[in-house]
Amino acid sequence: MQSIANAYYALLSRANPARALKLRALISDPKAMGFLGDTLQKLFARDALLSSRAFFRQNAERVEHVLSLMADEKSREAYRSLIQYRCYRKRRYINPHMQPKENSYLDRELVVPLEDEVFVDCGAYSGDSSLAFQAFCVSAGKPAPLCVLFEPEPANFTQLQKWLPEFERVPFLFQMGLWSKAGQLHFTPGLYTSSKIEEAGESSIEVDTLDHVLEGIPGLPPVTYIKIDVEGADLDALYGARNTIERYRPRIAVAIYHNDEHMIGIPEAIAEMCPAYRFFIRHYSSHDGETVLYCL
Repeated sequence: MQSIANAYYALLSRANPARALKLRALISDPKAMGFLGDTLQKLFARDALLSSRAFFRQNAERVEHVLSLMADEKSREAYRSLIQYRCYRKRRYINPHMQPKENSYLDRELVVPLEDEVFVDCGAYSGDSSLAFQAFCVSAGKPAPLCVLFEPEPANFTQLQKWLPEFERVPFLFQMGLWSKAGQLHFTPGLYTSSKIEEAGESSIEVDTLDHVLEGIPGLPPVTYIKIDVEGADLDALYGARNTIERYRPRIAVAIYHNDEHMIGIPEAIAEMCPAYRFFIRHYSSHDGETVLYCL
């Protein structure tokens, strides 16, 4: 929705600058854009909303179990409301829980930099999250982290390489996907932040488990923080990181918004791997994207 609006603004700014300014004000208001997206969703994707309602009704006991894992009331309220929003697209469920986008995956309320951070960025895009984490650590008076970045999309990986001089410590870069086992999978490139592994993909990429790749880095210190946002492959990537999670208990920030099952299945999987984690939910957009589970 945001990209479509931006494209229309670019056209309108040449044809009618005054109207374009009004549109720019609308685009700049996340809640207004969210309302527009919700309206279109209710008009043209009603079947998807009905499917979500049925899914969460059928899995009510699992939802209650996930709620019991949450460490604070803020997380429980956000989790309940975000599920309601996915089912009904009403702004009252989401507006109170929208956090600043710049805190995504590095929520200042929850995350405290450690002395010797090893940051694993699964779905690195252009390296923006890793560089943000570096700035976060340095601003707290801690050493720059050692970063390990995974990004399969060719254009994104090229952009990531251009940002290498910004890293204070030379990072490890891997142009590959993460999965529950090694192999080749179909992939849809060219969508930048939305490029993803899917059966209908017109190309293919190499995938491996995070455990196997990290074991192959000589002298790598224990992993302290894992960020995962891999466009729907998140649960499979987690299964491929089981040994790392069980051995080091790194803090984890993982996207759970890509489908309804992930809203339940990802917390369940991590709780099974490491019951000692404390779970928190935070949300960073005006729509159903950017819901992050923190495991601390």
